[in-house]
Amino acid sequence: MTIRSLSRIRLFSLSFCVVLLLCATSSLAQPWYIKPTAEIPLRRGQGTDYKILAIVSDGVAVTITEESDTWAKVTTENGEKGWILKRYLTQDVPLEKVVSALRTENTELKKKVSTIQQHNTELQRLKTALEETLANNKSELASTAEKYRNLVEDNENVITMKKDLLESRQTVTSLQQKIGAVVAENERLKASQKIKWFLAGGGTLIFGCIVGLFSAKASKKRKSSLY
Repeated sequence: MTIRSLSRIRLFSLSFCVVLLLCATSSLAQPWYIKPTAEIPLRRGQGTDYKILAIVSDGVAVTITEESDTWAKVTTENGEKGWILKRYLTQDVPLEKVVSALRTENTELKKKVSTIQQHNTELQRLKTALEETLANNKSELASTAEKYRNLVEDNENVITMKKDLLESRQTVTSLQQKIGAVVAENERLKASQKIKWFLAGGGTLIFGCIVGLFSAKASKKRKSSLY
């Protein structure tokens, strides 16, 4: 057998021992309880002839620190140490401890339920407040939307009015231009009419003068012929 093989065997043996030690330690560390019997004496050594250090009542939790045949060295909840017969030990949790644990758990659950109910009440209040806020926001949104629609309509009306006003101004400007042209034409016609009347009056006057001259000459000729 080679040195490497021996090293492997030693390593395996050491590992196995460690595992056994851990298992034994885990087993010893587990909680044990005094069986529901009469009070059990805790002795200084392994035997009934050893001095009684304390009397342990049933249901008391102990921790096994060492075992030897039918005896086990234990440490009680109060820190008392001594030997006790294994037949008085069990890992079954006493009914009283189970009931006490259940009562404690029930009390904790009631506290949790009460806390949850309080949180639920607060959440309901918050939900109600949020619903009211949402309803108010919806109402404000509807009002704002209505105002926006009215503004849009008013804006459209203003645009239409501006357009109509611009068209009216353009129409008025066009009419003013036409009226100005008509007035100018009327003034021109009036001036032309005046000139015509002036010419007509002047022509009549000249014609009268000519007629008067001819009449005077004719009258003179008649007078001269008479003489």
